[in-house]
Amino acid sequence: MYLMLDVGGTEIKAGVLDEHGAIQGGIRHFSSNAKADQEAILDHFSMIIKEMAVRWKSASIDGIGMAFPGPFDYERGISLMQGLDKYDSIYGISIEEEMKKRTDFLQDTIFCFLHDVEAFALGESWFGEGREAERLLCLCIGTGTGSAFIENKKVIKEKTEGVPDHGWIYNLPYRDSIIDDYLSVRGLLKISREITGTELNGKELYERCLEQEEKALLVYHRFGEELNRCMCPFLDAFHPDCVVLGGQISKSFPYFGEAFKKECEKRNTTVCLEPETSARAMQGLFVAMSH
Repeated sequence: MYLMLDVGGTEIKAGVLDEHGAIQGGIRHFSSNAKADQEAILDHFSMIIKEMAVRWKSASIDGIGMAFPGPFDYERGISLMQGLDKYDSIYGISIEEEMKKRTDFLQDTIFCFLHDVEAFALGESWFGEGREAERLLCLCIGTGTGSAFIENKKVIKEKTEGVPDHGWIYNLPYRDSIIDDYLSVRGLLKISREITGTELNGKELYERCLEQEEKALLVYHRFGEELNRCMCPFLDAFHPDCVVLGGQISKSFPYFGEAFKKECEKRNTTVCLEPETSARAMQGLFVAMSH
């Protein structure tokens, strides 16, 4: 049995995977407690692990995987987040050591830590829509622009043709700033403010688009133009067989993604949508631990 946690700023999702990487019994949701003090956060992680283990009455846990946003030392399992309004209090702490201190049955358990988007991309390449693709580009638009590039089912981390350092596009120059300021929630809010005079979030815009409200449709059209300008250079340089757009914003893709989809089709690249990223992130952790 493998126990996986997708650790976010507002919520932690936990699941149990069998030896084939199949999720057993669905995914459980817990609050993150991300703004609590050090002991409270670490105790909370431990509680989730214990609760999941008890629930499944497993005699042995083969591995525990945890997907975290950055900055994070993934090799050593140490959070480096500071000033991001989440997990500040566990800066510099070895999470594996702290979990083993709190939980006797984990003493011989292997831990694995991955960047959340990298975990999602690995899961997509082995279990998801991108499993037939030799070259896969995964994009998660949320508080920022998360990205990962896959070739032959392995994450490309070195800077190479068409792939930036670590596979991260968020900090690349774009217009008067960086991509992260445009392909993100705040980028969408900025466009909304300019067009509607109000900062409408993705869900609110989506609901208005369902009613064919002109200004909401225009906001998403403009957002789609930014997506196109940002991503077409990567289509031309990396030549992905498939692009997977992950996260809740992908539900609104029909309203902002048509131009990008056409550009992909011109290059024989398929576009796939994955609104719920956690299941794939957990399967990506499984891949990292078992292959």
